[in-house]
Amino acid sequence: MAILREFAEDDPSLKEHIQSTTARYKYTSPDVQNELLIICAKQISDKIVEDCNEAGFFSVLGDECTDKSTKEQMSICLRFIDPGTKDVREDFLCFVEPENTKGETIARCLLGTLEKEGVVIDRMRGQGYDGAANMSGKFRRVQAIVRERVSTATYVHCKAHQLNLALIHSSKEPCVRNMMGIVQDIAFAFDYSAKRLNAFATELSNCDENVKEAMEKRSKLTTLCETRWSARADSLFTFKSAFPVVVQALEYLRDNRDEKAGAYLAAILKFEFLIALVVAEHILSVTVALSNFLQSKSCDLIEAVGESKVVVQSLRDERNDPAVWDALYGKAVEIAADFELNPCTPRRAGRQMHRANHPVQDPQEYWKVSLYYIFLDHLVQELESRLIQSEDRFLAEYLVPVKLQGLTPDNIEKIYNAYNDDIGTLEQLQEEISRWKTRWSMTMLDTKPKTLHETLVTTNKNLYPNISTIISVLLTMPASTATAERSFSAMNRIKTYLRSTMGTDRLSALATLHIYRDVEIDRQNVITKFASVKGRKLNFLL
Repeated sequence: MAILREFAEDDPSLKEHIQSTTARYKYTSPDVQNELLIICAKQISDKIVEDCNEAGFFSVLGDECTDKSTKEQMSICLRFIDPGTKDVREDFLCFVEPENTKGETIARCLLGTLEKEGVVIDRMRGQGYDGAANMSGKFRRVQAIVRERVSTATYVHCKAHQLNLALIHSSKEPCVRNMMGIVQDIAFAFDYSAKRLNAFATELSNCDENVKEAMEKRSKLTTLCETRWSARADSLFTFKSAFPVVVQALEYLRDNRDEKAGAYLAAILKFEFLIALVVAEHILSVTVALSNFLQSKSCDLIEAVGESKVVVQSLRDERNDPAVWDALYGKAVEIAADFELNPCTPRRAGRQMHRANHPVQDPQEYWKVSLYYIFLDHLVQELESRLIQSEDRFLAEYLVPVKLQGLTPDNIEKIYNAYNDDIGTLEQLQEEISRWKTRWSMTMLDTKPKTLHETLVTTNKNLYPNISTIISVLLTMPASTATAERSFSAMNRIKTYLRSTMGTDRLSALATLHIYRDVEIDRQNVITKFASVKGRKLNFLL
C-alpha cells in the first residue's frame, strides 16, 4: 500500500481513487493482489509451455525444499531445446505443495501439475531428481510411477548430487574427517563470536603481507558448506592461507581465558592435521571446475561424463607423479616448521582398527601410503562408479562428426534400440547414417562440429530426421537439477520469516515474476483477463 500511494503522487486518477471515502471497490485487497500476480505469472508460464510443446521433447526436473513456514515445496522445471535458437533451455515452471513426501503423492502432484499447465506429457523423455529414496526408488517411487505413465521418461540421477556424494564418501577417511571437523568448529567459533572475530581481525591486520596476499582479500574464515562439498576446497584454502593468523588469534584468546581456544590450538598444532589439510585442499580443488560445469544449463550428459573422465585421469596422473606428492608434503613441512613442529607418524600399536597402522617409519612415505593414496584412490573409485556410467543411449555421441569412426554396425544397432520409440526403422537409420558419414567426409576436420549442440544446429531435420531426433532427445536429457536448486534461492528471498504466511500460489507467482523479471508483461492482456474473470463493478482501462 505504501508503494501504491507513492505511485499515486504522480497519478491524479489513482490518487483520487485511493483517497476516495465513497469508493466501495478499490481492488487493493490481498485476494485481488494474488489474482493479478497469478495472471501475470501465467502469462510467462504459458509461453514456456508453448515453447516446450513446440520443441517436441522435454525432460522434467524436480526437487523439494522446506520453506520458512516449514511447508514442503516442490520445484518443477522443464528442460527442452528452444525451437527458434536451438539452444538448450531449463526453465522454472512453478512451485507446488504436495500433501506429503511419499513417492505416490509427489508423482501424482507432478503429473497433475504438468497436465494442468498444458504440457504434453507423452513427449517426456527424461526426468531428473536427486538420489532420495522417495524420488529414485525402483518400486512405487516418483521415477517408477512416472515411467508407468510415460515409458520413455528415463530417470537421471543428478550428476552434481553424485559428485557431492562421491566427495562425502571419500572424505570419511578418519584423518580427513577429523581435520574437517576441527576446521568447521574453529570457523564457527570465529564466525559466531564478536570477541573472537575481533581478535582474528586484529591479528590479520598485523600479519605479514604474504599472508594477506594469500588470503586474496578475505577478512574471515569460511565455514564448510554442508551440501556443496566441492565448495569446501575454498574453505580449506582460506584456513590454510590464514593458518598463522588463526594460531596467533587462538593464542591471544587462550591467554585471555578462553577455554575453548586452548583446545583448538592443541588440535591444529599437529603435523597430522597439517598434512591432512594440505592434501584434502589440493584434491578437492581438482573437482571445483567439474562441479561448476555440471550446474550449467547447457551441460549435457555426454559432456558431463567426458569432463568427469578428465578429472579422474588428472587424479590418476597426479598419483603416478612423485613430484606432486613431494610438493604437497613439502608444503605441509614448511607450514609445520614455522611453528616448530616436526614431521612425525602416529604411534603404532600391535592391533589398530580405527586408523592407519602401516609398518613404515619414514613420515613422508607413511602419509603418502596412509593418507594421500587412500583418499585419492577412494575418490577416483567413487567418481567412476557414480559419474562415469555407460549406457546404450550415450553411444549417440558417435553421431557427432568428429567421432564418426565409432559408428560400428554393432553400435548403430544399440543406438536404434535405445531410441526406437522416436525414430523410423533400423534400415532407415542405417541408410541415413551412411549419407551422414559421406557428408562429413567431404568437410575439413577443423570445421566439423565437436559437440552435440553444434551438431544439432548444423543438421537439416528434413534430410536427416532420425539423426536430428536422436541428438535432440539426448540433449534433452538432464545432467543435473541445479535449475530447481536455484529456484529455491529465489524462494528464500521471497518467503522470509516476516512473510511466512504466504500461500503456495502467491509464492509460485512471485517466484516466476522474480526469476523472469526481464520478461515484458503485457499489461493490457492482464487487465483484460482480470476484468473478465468475475463480474467486476468497475470498467478497467489502461
